[in-house]
Amino acid sequence: MTEHDKRHEYRAETLLLVVVVIWAANYPLAKWGIGGLNIFVFNAIRFIVATLVVVAMFAIRSSWQPVARGDMLKLIGAGFVANVLYQVVFILGLSMTTAGNSAVLLATSPLWTIFFNAWIHKEKILKSMWIGMAISLVGIMLIIFGSGKKLELDANALIGDVVTLTAAMVWGLNTNLQKPLLGRYPVLQVTLVMMAVGGAGLSLIGIPAMTQLDWSSIHWTYYAAATVSGALSIGLSNAIWSNGVKRLGPGRTANFNNLVPVLAVVLSAFTLHEEITVSQIFGMGITMSGVWIARR
Repeated sequence: MTEHDKRHEYRAETLLLVVVVIWAANYPLAKWGIGGLNIFVFNAIRFIVATLVVVAMFAIRSSWQPVARGDMLKLIGAGFVANVLYQVVFILGLSMTTAGNSAVLLATSPLWTIFFNAWIHKEKILKSMWIGMAISLVGIMLIIFGSGKKLELDANALIGDVVTLTAAMVWGLNTNLQKPLLGRYPVLQVTLVMMAVGGAGLSLIGIPAMTQLDWSSIHWTYYAAATVSGALSIGLSNAIWSNGVKRLGPGRTANFNNLVPVLAVVLSAFTLHEEITVSQIFGMGITMSGVWIARR
């Protein structure tokens, strides 16, 4: 690997750490915003704003490269998986199971990314990735248990668990569907098409709720929350994420997801005044150690 390639990798990793901060901060922001807006309306606004942000980024920094007919279908398919299917499955799963179950199951998404990468792209799963992922998941379990959240296995929660686990699989599939496309087209172009698919799809899903919503009764701050969430956590972050997949590969990029719950616990302590236990602190250290091992 040349020094030029190393610089690109370090830059991609630094930007992915920025995404970790944005996604962790998005939890309290989105939770508050959904309290004043229907979840499907909130998501539709987010993706419309995100699409506009990516359009602006594309206009400033990139140019449209002709897309083969087969690749356009693949781009649309990847956008549907990432920004329509995943969002819907995630929301449904979260509504049926506990937050503790959801956090643990969604934390498996990097593992599914590695599995799909080995299956679709025939890439070998390195021993360091296995070890790093296992260590990271142990750390995340400690964070969840340390927070006092209850893990449930009753009938209703079990259905939600299956749906949430499906969401983790969908995210792993999404990361791998992008990989060949990012090798042929600019990152922002791929992100733009995928965002447009998400904006259109989630807007259609949100139409029934939109027609019943009294828009004038909603305080402007809830619209602002949806706007900020869409611009940063979806528009900007997805562009950075796609760049990470291109520079680092699906496995190494997906592993940065494990840092999100670590920082989310810290931010929740400041914004929601939640207590951080010794177990959680220990879990944060283990999780970050796992990320470091897997990315080597």
